[in-house]
Amino acid sequence: MRENQSKGFAILLLFVSPAIALFSAVKHLEWKHKKLVLILFITIYGSLLKYGEGSDAAVYYQLLNSYDNMSFSEFFLRLEHIITFNPLPGSPNDVYVHVLAFFSSSILGMHDVFFPIVGFIYGYFYVTAMSKILVWEKGRKLTLSLLLIVILFIIHRSVTSFQTVRTWTGMWVLFNGVLGYHQTRQKKYVLLMCCAPLIHFAYFVIALPAFAALYIRKIPAKVIIAVYIISFFTSFNPGGILDAAKENSLAETKVGAYYRENAEGEGIDPIMERMEESNAVWYAKYGKTDSVYYGGHAFAFLLILSGYFKKKMTQVEIGLFGTGLMMAILANFGAFSYAFYSRTMANAVVYILGAVSLLAIRGAFSFRDTHNPRLMRFLNWVCILVFVPKMVFFVADLLVMTSVFILGLPFIGWVSSDLNISIREIMGEFL
Repeated sequence: MRENQSKGFAILLLFVSPAIALFSAVKHLEWKHKKLVLILFITIYGSLLKYGEGSDAAVYYQLLNSYDNMSFSEFFLRLEHIITFNPLPGSPNDVYVHVLAFFSSSILGMHDVFFPIVGFIYGYFYVTAMSKILVWEKGRKLTLSLLLIVILFIIHRSVTSFQTVRTWTGMWVLFNGVLGYHQTRQKKYVLLMCCAPLIHFAYFVIALPAFAALYIRKIPAKVIIAVYIISFFTSFNPGGILDAAKENSLAETKVGAYYRENAEGEGIDPIMERMEESNAVWYAKYGKTDSVYYGGHAFAFLLILSGYFKKKMTQVEIGLFGTGLMMAILANFGAFSYAFYSRTMANAVVYILGAVSLLAIRGAFSFRDTHNPRLMRFLNWVCILVFVPKMVFFVADLLVMTSVFILGLPFIGWVSSDLNISIREIMGEFL
């Protein structure tokens, strides 16, 4: 009864001060009660989202204009072309965005509900994943190592990530499907995994290792480890992939945006070129990508070297870590295109961190049953420290993306977008 009252109070408090409501829910409520509060918080966060010109969020807002007063016949015509991988000009490539844009812009006639809806869906799958991983007994000692590992899992793709709309929503949908299947063996979670490609076209490829890992118990650990190590030294033939992509206009466009060849037949990666020319500060340059991917590989090798893979893991941990290794293998094989490598490796890291979090929460990272516990604990800290640029970048990005009205009076930001300013902008006035 008291928990229900506290939940009700926290929900009401969201409309006065979302930040205080979040703190209250996290501190005082059990997962089954705090889950709704966290999802609603992310929904409100989405309604106050701050984004710059040229960002993914800005592009989606522009897309909504083309859906104003769209008829059902045109909606289904576009949907048919999207499903057959031949989207019409000006149409999104994915079913998810198409449906949400039509619902927000044409049915409701309100562009401003697009990101709250996106935030609610993203928040549901993100919070559900947190509620299944971050569970431990009351009174359990919270060490600094455990705290940092939990934080890494939470911030890997957090509230600042859903403004991309498709990529990381698809990641959390797929993650929940994988985790749910390995926890329960229920086929409904396989169907959930199949939903990821509907959210983002790329998951037709990225999700393949996740489906292969459903049979992880039948694949010898030594084989997976051997292929993982080999993947660092070889990659797919980009020429063959370019030729195969020409069979479909959408695939050709997507591949061409991430990798192409010049007149001399030399490979060009436009994403990598832009990154190399970037003058971004160190934590933005390394914290958004490299720190995360190197850290994921570091934890993977730690679990392999400690002998934990399969032998000292639960079935759920094996399922998550095996999925992470297989996705990392795919990422390494596709490293000729940085965009493909980056998205796939970001997915791999969430499974690796999920497995690491489960191990740390049940106390396995004491490494008492290894040959050299001190060395393993030292390497564990090395893995954590690799993520330092990521932690700094997350804080900086959070300040830029977060509206000051998350702290209080969110309805002011809803009344006028001109009044909606970020925490970073407020800090800039005083610093």
